[in-house]
Amino acid sequence: MYLSRAAVAAINAGITCPFWASALVKAADFEGTIAEVAAIGLPAPVFVAVMTVLVQAGGSISLILGVFAPFGAAALVIFSLAASFLVHPFWALPEDAFLPNFAAFTANMGLIGGLIAAAILNTLHKDPVL
Repeated sequence: MYLSRAAVAAINAGITCPFWASALVKAADFEGTIAEVAAIGLPAPVFVAVMTVLVQAGGSISLILGVFAPFGAAALVIFSLAASFLVHPFWALPEDAFLPNFAAFTANMGLIGGLIAAAILNTLHKDPVL
Protein backbone atom coordinates (compact mmCIF):
# COMPACT_ATOMS: atom_id res chain seq x y z
CA MET A 1 0.00 0.00 0.00
CA TYR A 2 1.34 3.42 -0.93
CA LEU A 3 0.54 6.67 0.84
CA SER A 4 1.36 9.94 -0.84
CA ARG A 5 3.55 12.44 1.00
CA ALA A 6 0.46 14.64 1.32
CA ALA A 7 -1.42 11.80 3.03
CA VAL A 8 1.45 11.21 5.45
CA ALA A 9 1.60 14.96 6.19
CA ALA A 10 -2.17 15.03 6.83
CA ILE A 11 -1.94 12.01 9.16
CA ASN A 12 0.91 13.64 11.05
CA ALA A 13 -0.92 16.97 11.25
CA GLY A 14 -3.73 15.08 12.98
CA ILE A 15 -1.43 13.19 15.34
CA THR A 16 0.43 16.36 16.29
CA CYS A 17 -2.67 18.56 16.55
CA PRO A 18 -2.62 18.70 20.37
CA PHE A 19 1.00 19.89 20.25
CA TRP A 20 0.87 22.54 17.51
CA ALA A 21 -2.46 23.84 18.80
CA SER A 22 -1.02 24.08 22.31
CA ALA A 23 2.08 25.86 20.97
CA LEU A 24 -0.12 28.44 19.23
CA VAL A 25 -2.20 29.03 22.36
CA LYS A 26 0.87 29.20 24.60
CA ALA A 27 2.61 31.63 22.23
CA ALA A 28 -0.48 33.82 21.95
CA ASP A 29 -0.74 34.10 25.75
CA PHE A 30 2.93 33.86 26.64
CA GLU A 31 2.54 35.64 29.98
CA GLY A 32 -0.11 33.09 30.92
CA THR A 33 2.20 30.30 29.83
CA ILE A 34 4.96 31.64 32.08
CA ALA A 35 2.48 31.83 34.98
CA GLU A 36 1.35 28.26 34.31
CA VAL A 37 4.95 26.99 34.37
CA ALA A 38 5.66 28.95 37.56
CA ALA A 39 2.53 27.51 39.19
CA ILE A 40 3.81 23.98 38.56
CA GLY A 41 6.93 24.96 40.47
CA LEU A 42 9.46 24.44 37.70
CA PRO A 43 12.63 26.53 37.82
CA ALA A 44 13.32 29.23 35.19
CA PRO A 45 9.70 29.59 34.06
CA VAL A 46 10.51 31.89 31.12
CA PHE A 47 13.08 29.43 29.74
CA VAL A 48 10.76 26.44 30.28
CA ALA A 49 7.87 28.30 28.61
CA VAL A 50 10.03 29.18 25.58
CA MET A 51 11.28 25.60 25.29
CA THR A 52 7.75 24.25 25.63
CA VAL A 53 6.53 26.33 22.68
CA LEU A 54 9.62 25.50 20.61
CA VAL A 55 9.44 21.75 21.27
CA GLN A 56 5.71 21.56 20.61
CA ALA A 57 5.88 23.64 17.42
CA GLY A 58 9.22 22.32 16.17
CA GLY A 59 8.41 18.67 16.79
CA SER A 60 5.06 19.08 15.04
CA ILE A 61 6.57 20.82 12.02
CA SER A 62 9.29 18.17 11.81
CA LEU A 63 6.73 15.36 11.68
CA ILE A 64 4.32 17.11 9.33
CA LEU A 65 7.06 17.99 6.83
CA GLY A 66 8.92 14.72 7.29
CA VAL A 67 12.21 16.49 7.98
CA PHE A 68 14.16 14.87 10.83
CA ALA A 69 10.84 13.27 11.78
CA PRO A 70 12.27 10.71 14.24
CA PHE A 71 13.96 13.53 16.15
CA GLY A 72 10.79 15.62 16.18
CA ALA A 73 8.81 12.63 17.41
CA ALA A 74 11.43 11.88 20.07
CA ALA A 75 11.29 15.48 21.32
CA LEU A 76 7.51 15.30 21.60
CA VAL A 77 7.66 11.89 23.32
CA ILE A 78 10.13 13.20 25.91
CA PHE A 79 8.01 16.33 26.38
CA SER A 80 4.87 14.20 26.83
CA LEU A 81 6.53 11.92 29.36
CA ALA A 82 7.85 14.87 31.35
CA ALA A 83 4.48 16.66 31.23
CA SER A 84 2.64 13.51 32.27
CA PHE A 85 4.78 12.88 35.33
CA LEU A 86 5.16 16.53 36.36
CA VAL A 87 1.64 17.81 35.74
CA HIS A 88 -0.59 14.74 36.08
CA PRO A 89 0.74 12.67 39.02
CA PHE A 90 -2.63 10.99 39.59
CA TRP A 91 -1.13 8.49 42.03
CA ALA A 92 -0.24 11.27 44.49
CA LEU A 93 -3.40 13.37 44.24
CA PRO A 94 -6.55 13.43 46.38
CA GLU A 95 -9.52 11.38 45.25
CA ASP A 96 -11.35 14.31 43.62
CA ALA A 97 -8.33 15.06 41.40
CA PHE A 98 -7.50 11.43 40.60
CA LEU A 99 -9.80 10.79 37.64
CA PRO A 100 -9.11 13.88 35.48
CA ASN A 101 -5.37 13.51 36.01
CA PHE A 102 -5.48 9.78 35.34
CA ALA A 103 -7.38 10.49 32.11
CA ALA A 104 -4.87 13.14 31.02
CA PHE A 105 -1.93 10.90 31.90
CA THR A 106 -3.26 7.93 29.96
CA ALA A 107 -4.26 10.16 27.01
CA ASN A 108 -0.65 11.33 26.87
CA MET A 109 0.48 7.70 26.78
CA GLY A 110 -1.80 7.18 23.78
CA LEU A 111 -0.30 10.23 22.09
CA ILE A 112 3.16 8.79 22.67
CA GLY A 113 2.10 5.62 20.84
CA GLY A 114 0.80 7.75 17.96
CA LEU A 115 4.05 9.71 17.83
CA ILE A 116 6.07 6.51 17.63
CA ALA A 117 3.83 5.28 14.81
CA ALA A 118 4.23 8.65 13.04
CA ALA A 119 8.01 8.43 13.29
CA ILE A 120 7.93 4.93 11.80
CA LEU A 121 5.57 6.05 9.02
CA ASN A 122 7.84 8.97 8.15
CA THR A 123 10.93 6.75 8.21
CA LEU A 124 9.29 4.25 5.88
CA HIS A 125 8.11 6.97 3.51
CA LYS A 126 11.53 8.68 3.16
CA ASP A 127 10.15 11.49 1.01
CA PRO A 128 10.03 14.80 2.87
CA VAL A 129 7.66 17.53 1.77
CA LEU A 130 10.54 19.96 1.23
